[in-house]
Amino acid sequence: MEDRRCAETALTTFLTVQSSTARSAMLAALKGILKKYRLSKLNLHNCTAEINRSGCIAIKPKKFITGSSCPGCNENLYSADSKVRILSICEGNTWDTVTYGCRCGEVFGKIERT
Repeated sequence: MEDRRCAETALTTFLTVQSSTARSAMLAALKGILKKYRLSKLNLHNCTAEINRSGCIAIKPKKFITGSSCPGCNENLYSADSKVRILSICEGNTWDTVTYGCRCGEVFGKIERT
């Protein structure tokens, strides 16, 4: 439970601070926890962190949207000064699954056509 709280705190801290240092710390914490328990997947409150064979972390959402605003605070995804950040992109042939995280703490995904 303590490691799960650490992972949740790392994610929440990145969403609040939104700096490259906080992002690196979040990814390192997630990777460390996954490797410590030899897991390929870690279920968190509103997303799942997965590690692939090459050691890359993908954050996958549990909630999806169809519009262009955060479901928690209604922040626009695409404005220049948006509080929403991309956490992860899983590329497909004709569409990508993009995981977004907002400063309000919401993590969600959207299917983006390529």
